[in-house]
Amino acid sequence: MDFAVRLAGRAGQRSAQGFFSDDWDSRLKEDGTEATEIDVAVEELVRKEGSRRVPDDGIFGEEGGSTSGSSGR
Repeated sequence: MDFAVRLAGRAGQRSAQGFFSDDWDSRLKEDGTEATEIDVAVEELVRKEGSRRVPDDGIFGEEGGSTSGSSGR
């Protein structure tokens, strides 16, 4: 649980740093919703750290889709 809390804090900091700056772009996804560079960067952080900590777990992300795992989680 500590890992998840620390990772959520890091993701929140990354998100805030990006959104409080004026230097970011966005794009429309296939479903018509918007994805910012910050959205993608935060998800990449969570995916990278999650994969490092629990490499056998699957990941379902809004920006990057699904990555299957072998743990059943």
